[in-house]
Amino acid sequence: MEYILVEDQITLQKMITQCADVEVLAIDTEFIRQRTYYPILGLFQLYNGTETYLVDPLAVDDLSTLWQLLDRQPVVLHACSEDLDVFKTVANKIPDFFHDTQIAAAFSGLGSSLGFGGLVSEFQSITLDKGESRSNWLARPLTEKQLSYAAADVYHLLPCWNELKAKLVELGYYDYYLQELDNLRRRKSEKKQPSTVYKQFKNASFLPPRQLATLQALGEWRENNAVNRDMAINFVVKEAHLLEVAKQQPKSLRDLNKIELLPIEIKRHGKQILEIVKQTAQLADNELPAPLTRISDQPGYKKIVQAMRNKIAIVAEKTNIPAELIGSKKIINELLSWCWELTDEQREVGVKPIMLCNWRAELIGNMLFEHLMADK
Repeated sequence: MEYILVEDQITLQKMITQCADVEVLAIDTEFIRQRTYYPILGLFQLYNGTETYLVDPLAVDDLSTLWQLLDRQPVVLHACSEDLDVFKTVANKIPDFFHDTQIAAAFSGLGSSLGFGGLVSEFQSITLDKGESRSNWLARPLTEKQLSYAAADVYHLLPCWNELKAKLVELGYYDYYLQELDNLRRRKSEKKQPSTVYKQFKNASFLPPRQLATLQALGEWRENNAVNRDMAINFVVKEAHLLEVAKQQPKSLRDLNKIELLPIEIKRHGKQILEIVKQTAQLADNELPAPLTRISDQPGYKKIVQAMRNKIAIVAEKTNIPAELIGSKKIINELLSWCWELTDEQREVGVKPIMLCNWRAELIGNMLFEHLMADK
């Protein structure tokens, strides 16, 4: 696999010039995100239809011209969700216009989560060696095997996209596909709210309000701590340990030992954790968060969800769009929460669930909503 390794500003600028008038660029990133909150970029790959470039971000000090290029040129990636996280971290933005071949493949009837190897096999009858996907992209020097692997990821991407785009146009799903990219962009642009992360903790819905207030404060503290230290959240304190703290309301370091927090967790954060427990214990009843409810505990939930899935399956078979893409468990639950937990007034001013937006609403979402509201 031939490629040009970009390790200085001069070569980077030559690459930028070569890409200025290209209709679409194939790009990818290699990164590490094991112990850090934010991904660390290890390599940036680009193919412009003629040359394959591998940009070393550890060698090139200023990548601003690269990010400016991505503002001007449409780019295509595969399964780009994590790549978008990388761009938000290193460039503080998402490319202005991007394509995702995994989403395109789903609308083309190739399954909801086709891997890149499967994509290349489907359209180019080539079997890629994916053995380097988990290698250390921050180690230097990068091996020839790593560099060839990284180059192949973008070299084969562009011809696959050209095939997929033609297929989407032929099927009449290109507009649906673009709408789904907008959905992805919107989700990735939403800012995480530390004060609400406790709602995602496993088994948080079983806690009464007083314990829930502690969990909310602990979740917000841990999120902010992880962000400020750029540390993976479970390396601050494990989620299960915070849940036990909220349940047992410890008053001393000895109590923390009894509920089996790790020694390093107690050493670094024990006093802060105890102070949070103390503060939330002093909250008045009207200051406590409302109990969390699980949509799955609602009467008739299983029967209703199965009926919805049956209707989605019919649409999926008719359109050849994967049922998981049309209505995953998360999408179904979001719609049910919208219908069952909000008032008419709240629905009038609130953000619609994804099932009631654009192409999903057209295919089945509006019909599901009408049935749910009629059965209330």
